[in-house]
Amino acid sequence: MITTFGGGVGAGKFLDGLHTSLKNNSLNLNIVVNTADDIDIFGVRVSPDIDSILYRLSGISDKKRGWGIKGDTYKFLNSQPKENRWFNLGDKDLERNLIKQALIDKGFSLQKVVEKQSKKLGIKKTKIIPMTNDIVETYIVSNGKKMHFQEFLIKYKMRPKVDKILFKNIKQSKPSVGLIEQIRNSKILIFCPSNPIISINPILTVPGIKSAIVASNAMKIAISPIVNDKAFQGPVLKLMQVKKLKPTVVGVAEFYKGIVNYLMIDEFDKKYIGKISETGIKPIVRNIKMRNKTISKAMSKSILDLIE
Repeated sequence: MITTFGGGVGAGKFLDGLHTSLKNNSLNLNIVVNTADDIDIFGVRVSPDIDSILYRLSGISDKKRGWGIKGDTYKFLNSQPKENRWFNLGDKDLERNLIKQALIDKGFSLQKVVEKQSKKLGIKKTKIIPMTNDIVETYIVSNGKKMHFQEFLIKYKMRPKVDKILFKNIKQSKPSVGLIEQIRNSKILIFCPSNPIISINPILTVPGIKSAIVASNAMKIAISPIVNDKAFQGPVLKLMQVKKLKPTVVGVAEFYKGIVNYLMIDEFDKKYIGKISETGIKPIVRNIKMRNKTISKAMSKSILDLIE
């Protein structure tokens, strides 16, 4: 069993390659997804990271944008007042989220709803698991004002100064059903090339998850979301600096110190091998600029080769 952790566009690209690579392999794949980005919008609870991975693995995602459904329309969104159009939820996307919300209102957990969605989309041998079934949300504090992370990311285009990052209700949350046991039974634990602060840290902060990972005897590897001192996407560097981490692959290694054995970095970052090694993490150098699925499959093969 392989268990991965992540969320966002980088995770989706990597997992697409890993999911494909495992089709003829006996190992099953669990994908633990960040849900602290979730938001209530237009009367439904939207899980952007879960949806992105569901759509990517089922082949219906808009790969140019990295999120949403290809060929989606925006009739509902365009009918809303201009000030409410900042969250780009397409008609097909909204329809799927309305169905999800109806099931949640009937008493189904998010985990059970995602299982149903995966099955309907034809995703096999791979379980997509929310980090928790409880409602957890990420907030950015800027100049004394608090905003949801989605507002910071999309509405305000990551411009506001970030003074503090909060994970609302996370200390009271519980891991999804069976998740701790799945971590214990995994042969490999992989941290996707996701934002460490916003996508990975919420997962690790859910009580019980980090301790289960640290205690595991599995091979543990993280993939850097930074290449040549630039992030794949989003406010990775900005938020790492808020947490006093270097905005390079060295900062990524500092974040994962004591958690993983290996850190996969790009060929451009060979100059940091010594600094990464000082954290006790072994660097693995590969081409990790995921311009296409061939590269993400090659990255997956490199990881699988480590256990053979």
